[in-house]
Amino acid sequence: MQPYSRGTVRLASACPDAAPVVDPRYLSDSRDLDAMVVALNIARETGQRRALAPWRGEEAVPGAGVHDDATLRAHAEAAMESYFHPVGTCRMGSDDMSVVDGDLRVHGFSGLRIADASVMPSIVSGNIDATVYALAERAADLIG
Repeated sequence: MQPYSRGTVRLASACPDAAPVVDPRYLSDSRDLDAMVVALNIARETGQRRALAPWRGEEAVPGAGVHDDATLRAHAEAAMESYFHPVGTCRMGSDDMSVVDGDLRVHGFSGLRIADASVMPSIVSGNIDATVYALAERAADLIG
């Protein structure tokens, strides 16, 4: 999924030990909620295929009695959670919303780079580990 919704990560206080205030704003862009309803319908249709019959039990959630998109929307909003592959909280770029440049240097600071998934401008379509490895290799070359 390539989400459109954008959350925030903010400092809770000036204390460096304080946990940040994280507001993921899941499904805050209606396009993401629309995509989630489409995905739920596809998953439900796939689960009903004859080839899966030997392994299929009753639908647990939202339940076999749910047939309308409005209820699926409500279910998606209530059940939304993260699988913890956040990216982009310190994204790379040259605009006002970016934190690092193409060489991973933090804008406005000297001698400070960020080399983790937070610099990725958007999430990749699969697991992020290979991309993070590539970023780390690039950072090692840059730092030298």
